[in-house]
Amino acid sequence: MKLVEQAFALALFAWLSEWRPFPLLKWLSQARKVLKAGAGLRKISCFGVNPHIVWEVTRRCNLRCKHCHAFGGEPSKELSTEEARELIQKLKETGIKTLVFSGGEPLMRKDIFTLISDATEKDFNIFIATNGTLISREIARMLSEFDVGVVVGIDALSDEIHDELRGVKGALNATMRGIENCMHYDIYLHFNIVASRMNLCEVPRIIDFGNEIGVFSYFIYNFVPAGRGAKIAENALCEDEFNELLRVLAEKQRHSRGIIIPVAAPEYFAFLLRRKGVQGERGERVARFLGRFFSGCLACEGGMLYIKPDGELWRCPFLARSVGNVLRDDVSALLRALRNLKVKRCVSCIYRYVCGGCEARGKCMLRM
Repeated sequence: MKLVEQAFALALFAWLSEWRPFPLLKWLSQARKVLKAGAGLRKISCFGVNPHIVWEVTRRCNLRCKHCHAFGGEPSKELSTEEARELIQKLKETGIKTLVFSGGEPLMRKDIFTLISDATEKDFNIFIATNGTLISREIARMLSEFDVGVVVGIDALSDEIHDELRGVKGALNATMRGIENCMHYDIYLHFNIVASRMNLCEVPRIIDFGNEIGVFSYFIYNFVPAGRGAKIAENALCEDEFNELLRVLAEKQRHSRGIIIPVAAPEYFAFLLRRKGVQGERGERVARFLGRFFSGCLACEGGMLYIKPDGELWRCPFLARSVGNVLRDDVSALLRALRNLKVKRCVSCIYRYVCGGCEARGKCMLRM
């Protein structure tokens, strides 16, 4: 029954985004990757699969990204190998299927493949969020053997723009080599793109490039000035730029061979409904129904366990508020508390069932 519901959710997404039949069927033909993308899916949300776990296993990093919400590269306490292995067992008990190893740069942990091996034995669906620069041919081979999906951060196809954002000269060339090594082993490849005023024009180019090489999925982050990103807050998109981004993503999705999910932009689902002319009383009824399959903001309903390097648990990477610590607290109890948390939604908006607003940004940016 779960697979039927997931298939229906995907069909609704295709209808809502007007995903054209040929590229959609091309995407669906990769059955193994489709199942990996949707493992444990209850809803499609503004941060992808609801629910899933993202774990910053380290803050160490070889880059110095200007928009990094995690202060990558700066000192921080992190779990020992023994503590990390114990945590994987605790996470298994939540029943959540998808686990993302993030950072910082997770490949800078010498024990990362020990943790990946443990998570594999616990039947997790595993991804690693990386800047791609450390993925040698050998690392790619090992990731392939463990069936790890690789999430690569790439912000431009221009060396000048990407390297400026990433804080290290030569970063784009190193990332491209990592991508090529992943392609050699036909690894599940996903792109993370942080959209700001500095690279807005690059977003469609990266998606086009991804379509050419077979990228399976995309997260397009609406830049939120959190963490180190607070220093470049002036590069956050204004309302006009934000709505233009939503328009571009919707148009790209129609012909994309990968699924495109905006992050920190739950208004996207409301935007798609508006584009289809679904408004007024009928719009609210449709939005209420679709709310069973799309949840907009994950932080509103405990759809994400976001674990910091020291074990602190957040609802969202852009909300610097701890709700407990996975080392000292019962993880399953924390998850129940998150799901029972009552977050004030945009009560007067007919699209609240599929959006709920972005608590981190604190304001709606959908042009009314």
